[in-house]
Amino acid sequence: MQNSAARSAEVKPPAALDAAEREAWRSFQAATPSLARAFFTPSFAVACGRAWPDARVAVIRERGEIAAFFPFQFAGPWHRRLGLAERIGGAMSDHSGIVARPGFRIAPGELLRLCGIGALFIDHLSEGQAAFGLAAEESETGHLIDLANGPDAYLTALTAADRRFVADTERRLRRLEKDFGAVRFAITDRPAWDDVAAVIAAKRAQYERTGAGDVFAAPERVALLRALVEEREDDCLPLLATLSAGERVLARHLGLLHAGCLSYWFPVYDPAARAVSPGRILLWQTILAAGRHGIVLIDRGAGDSQAKRDFSTREQRFGRAMWQAGGLRAFGARALQSLAWRFGR
Repeated sequence: MQNSAARSAEVKPPAALDAAEREAWRSFQAATPSLARAFFTPSFAVACGRAWPDARVAVIRERGEIAAFFPFQFAGPWHRRLGLAERIGGAMSDHSGIVARPGFRIAPGELLRLCGIGALFIDHLSEGQAAFGLAAEESETGHLIDLANGPDAYLTALTAADRRFVADTERRLRRLEKDFGAVRFAITDRPAWDDVAAVIAAKRAQYERTGAGDVFAAPERVALLRALVEEREDDCLPLLATLSAGERVLARHLGLLHAGCLSYWFPVYDPAARAVSPGRILLWQTILAAGRHGIVLIDRGAGDSQAKRDFSTREQRFGRAMWQAGGLRAFGARALQSLAWRFGR
């Protein structure tokens, strides 16, 4: 591992990154496949900076050369005073970790000290982070849909593996048309804010209906979506997919596209159409249209539900850990976060 004495870090708001730093960041992403996600882009960090005033990026140098970037944030003023950080974007980010040049390694404690962080609770830690020295304490399963050989090849393989599932999906599509009218499907990378707001409203209704925690109760999370839609950067591109039948919208999905990888982020469907599985049909149509929109991989995020396994071609792992830098401030921050983690498990 590189001698820590040769390392330094400058911590700044994401918007303060200069052109050379952003170029280096993107080159590190391009060199490591596990970093090819919208949540690892400088554009996502900048959008988070618009939503959270305490979003930061540590620019880490070795002997004066840029070696890594670590985006993080403090959820509020008290967290900042305690030095208790979280992944940038908080619950809105499906992947987290460091963005570094190949071969870079750092211990969690050193990373935190360079960043001025007392303690960090991190989840959704991507499996590739172990190569940078950031190992998880525990992990959970997630799923991927590999479309590198095209939708036709994918569907041929899916049919061979589970003919019954494919036949059932096609049957549900026919029933959807019969019950609701001709099906229309569209994907746009220029979604209007009103359409994104409709996704948010439908998700909030779903959270209330199911008793799940309301992700959008915090205004900062809505502000992040608005920033992403307004900025519309090519390396972190919002895609809105809409499934309609007759005069009715049956399902929508808001995702983020980066380098051919679509992060399947916020899908929602009309519960009145539950019998015909509009959420499944929406994903089915997205797969069929993948080639036209440059999608070669669909990342379903963390979670191991049957609905994700049905379409999956391979698994991925998401880590979870608590790290501290050392010292009394770090001890207090870790103690507070340990309670939150234990109660949240």
